[in-house]
Amino acid sequence: MMARISEKYNDSCLKMFSLLKLLMQGEADFKDVISIFADEDDGVISNSHVILNKYLNTLKIFGVKIEKKKNKYYLLNMPFNIDFSTSDVKAVELLRSAADLMASGKNKENILKLIKDIEIRYNESAKTAAEELKGKINIDLSFYYTKFREQIVACERYCQEKQKLELLYLFNNQEYSIICSPKEIKYQSRKVCLSVFNQLTRQIIDIPIDNIKSIKQLPTVSPVQEETTSVVYILKDRLAKSYKLKDWEHSDGYDKDGNLIVVNNDEDFDVLLNRLMKYGKNCTILSPKYLRESMLDLINNTIKNYDN
Repeated sequence: MMARISEKYNDSCLKMFSLLKLLMQGEADFKDVISIFADEDDGVISNSHVILNKYLNTLKIFGVKIEKKKNKYYLLNMPFNIDFSTSDVKAVELLRSAADLMASGKNKENILKLIKDIEIRYNESAKTAAEELKGKINIDLSFYYTKFREQIVACERYCQEKQKLELLYLFNNQEYSIICSPKEIKYQSRKVCLSVFNQLTRQIIDIPIDNIKSIKQLPTVSPVQEETTSVVYILKDRLAKSYKLKDWEHSDGYDKDGNLIVVNNDEDFDVLLNRLMKYGKNCTILSPKYLRESMLDLINNTIKNYDN
């Protein structure tokens, strides 16, 4: 008898966890939720409605709130909470304000999803702080985003359609024309950039929207796989131990001198060089050769600023 009760309890726990796992992935269709509670012996779905309500009431007793809207279920809070401070909540509201200014697209969707994932983990004090801050935190970037909104929306569309582009843009007051593949829109330091793959140099370039003079969409679809030029550099001393790899980097381990070997892909070369400059003598580019020379030119030009 005890074995049967234990088996029933285990089955109930598994169903409860399956429901929570499904809801934590986002909105859940009614058919997917109800299937968790289908009678395993005869598959009679009609009996599952009553069972589902019992489980929802059980979760409610433990403080887990679930809402149903138009045949979909939503998790309103997590089984556990995080003690977010008022400063943390302000940061989330600031992020929401920034998202409101962004053009519709993948970036905006990801940010709003992140905000939602954070909010369901609010404790009670964080919920109160969020309610008090609602509508009070705004960032005024309209001077930039309003002016270039049409271009941003167009570039979002180019990235979705994945056709090659003939692009004319300004860099250091000079015009450049390239054939490229659109990758994504990036928001950097109050600038919106179109990230593209240069077909000739095999590198990723982040071009500010306001530097683009013209874009012509070509009938050719970009290849599914485009191999970029990898940049290999080493980090020395304490930096070799403390450096946190970027999402687009991986490590080839340590060399015989204890230097960390980093392989970088898909980062704009100008952005990368400026970042590596901050590491000073603790960083050395190994390859490609022309990027080593570009770094040397950057260092020499910096030194010239102090010759006078």
